[in-house]
Amino acid sequence: MIVSDLIKNENFNAINISDKQADILSGYSGDFLSNTISKAPLSCAWLTVMNNVNVAAVAVLIDCACIILCEGVMPDEHLLEKAKMQNIDILSTKLPVFEASVLLSKLCGL
Repeated sequence: MIVSDLIKNENFNAINISDKQADILSGYSGDFLSNTISKAPLSCAWLTVMNNVNVAAVAVLIDCACIILCEGVMPDEHLLEKAKMQNIDILSTKLPVFEASVLLSKLCGL
């Protein structure tokens, strides 16, 4: 699945999209940035409730396909600014992390 396919689903909303063609090969759910750095697979959709600028730095380090902010969380202004500068795709959902993960898994065939 690619990011543009994911944003077609009514549960996911585009916040910042730089690369609609980014491949989503897996998912990773986590809010501890150090765990995310060490455990998230490449080209994953990273599901989190963290919304500060440090999320952008981690997203670049792990080379994720996109960030999905869950539970209605929106990026703070610094994260959004950095995402635009670094070409990081950010989506949002009102779903809890678990439910968003299950849906992502179904949509991606994981």
